[in-house]
This record gives sequence, structure tokens and C-alpha cells, in this order.
Amino acid sequence: MGQEFTAGSNAAIDWEPWLHANCPRLMLYARQQTRSQEDAEDVLQEALVQLVNTVESGDFQGGKEQWVAYAISAIRNLATDSIRRTTTRRTYEQSVVPSKTEENPWLRCLHDDELRRRHVETVLRSMQDDYAEVLILRIWEELTFQQIADVTGDNLFTITSRYRRALKIFRDKLAVNPIPE
Repeated sequence: MGQEFTAGSNAAIDWEPWLHANCPRLMLYARQQTRSQEDAEDVLQEALVQLVNTVESGDFQGGKEQWVAYAISAIRNLATDSIRRTTTRRTYEQSVVPSKTEENPWLRCLHDDELRRRHVETVLRSMQDDYAEVLILRIWEELTFQQIADVTGDNLFTITSRYRRALKIFRDKLAVNPIPE
């Protein structure tokens, strides 16, 4: 059984259970932020290294329940940096090779119908990035609106308004093109 982390302890932390429980949803967010499986994997790895180093150095402010929020903030920042570094390369690649979004799906469902997953993902991908981000953080990451505001740097009113608008857009798009049964 893994050791529980307590502030100031020198005991080694068993990261495996936490990683097993949180990596799939953190990967979802990384894919949404980077739009590339390879970049998402790199960004997630860097974010996790930052988290581990910060926690194990004793510099982490907060308890274990704040680790996911820290990782999400790190993913967002690293993804922004990655996009800035690779804009020229991606522009070239997109002009030469058409995008194949289904090769790098944001959502992976082990038990759900693949057609439904594709449909939901298509709707998410068609939305403005800031709307899709809020939906993913709220629904799949289960963050509170305040946590989302902290991650994005936007105020709470903006986040709640964006969430309501994103849900309306999502519903409207599903009304026009319903999820297949």
C-alpha cells in the first residue's frame, strides 16, 4: 500500500495509484490543449515531472487534493509554450498533409459506443477552444468553476457564463445532428 504524503515528511511517495487514477483524464485535457497526441504526451510528461519535483522538494503549497489542479495548470502553460514553439512547423505540415483528427482522438471510451464518442468529439472540436476547454474541465475533469477560473486565469463570472454558453452550443448542435442511438 502506498504511503500517504504529509507536508514536510521525507518519506518517499508512492505515485503509482495517483497516476493510475488521474493520468487518463489529464491526457484528455492535454489532448484538448495541444491538438496532437505526441505533443499531449510530451506536455503531460513535463507537467507530471514538475508536479513530482515540486511535491517531493517540499515546495508544494496545498495537499494531495490539489495535485490535479496543479497538473492541469502546468499542462495548460506547457501546451501554450509548445504551441508557440511549433506554430511554423504545424503550418507547414498542415499545408502539405491534411489533418487527420481521428488518428488522435481527445476522448477514449472503453465501454461506450465508438460512434457516440466520435459524435461528441466532433461537436467539441467544432466549438471555440475556450468553450470546449470549460466543458472538458467541468464535465470530464470535474473541476469546480473556481478551479477552472484559477487554471485559465479568467474570472469566475466569465467561466460560468462560458460554461452556460458552451452547453447551449453543444445542445443546439446535437439538436441539429443528434447522437446516433
